[in-house]
Amino acid sequence: MPQSASRKGRARPLPPRERKALLLRCAVKVFARCGIQGASYAEIAREARVSVPAVFVYFPTRARLVRAVLDEVVRFALEITQRIHDDVRPAPEIVFDHGRTLMEMLRTHPEYLRVQLEWGAAIRDEVWPMYLRFQDQLVGIMAATIRRWREETGSDPDKRVEDDARLLFSAGPMLAQMTFARVPRHKIEQFLETVVRDVFGDRALEYRPRPRPAPPIAAGG
Repeated sequence: MPQSASRKGRARPLPPRERKALLLRCAVKVFARCGIQGASYAEIAREARVSVPAVFVYFPTRARLVRAVLDEVVRFALEITQRIHDDVRPAPEIVFDHGRTLMEMLRTHPEYLRVQLEWGAAIRDEVWPMYLRFQDQLVGIMAATIRRWREETGSDPDKRVEDDARLLFSAGPMLAQMTFARVPRHKIEQFLETVVRDVFGDRALEYRPRPRPAPPIAAGG
């Protein structure tokens, strides 16, 4: 008997909108586990405990499936980033919080970070332009935080805000890789402190929060 959702029992009936949301969550997990190129409709069907045709009903082409998964990763990352950076706290404190939140996400939603990490390295015509737009949105949010800090403090007027925002953005994948690799927590904290100090100066360390206990990291997506 071929592998199918019947081994675990079929998923309970859901309204179309809820079914599509469930399939999308399962698709993100499968993309994290199998890769953007390797994820299949059959694997998503097994994850969701539905038939393969049921997945095609909501995502009739692979291009639409890939776009839906990447759109979901974008929504998730932008929502969290915007919420953190909308705060009125000092900018170094916000950036420390952003780094800590990223590490916490690796415990609670590792699949989103795994897809984002692969996507950022997948320089292919079909997905790369979309990633660059996503990157620009995140860099823009971080740049606004840096700009506000410099206007409030009068510090570093000659430094390019966008360059420092890109530095912060580039630190995210490294934080994720260090966490997945189980680098000791104090070394990850030191790396985060170095990045924040490079952007905001030595004064930034005054806003360093007390270290949290290291959370366990899921072995798989």
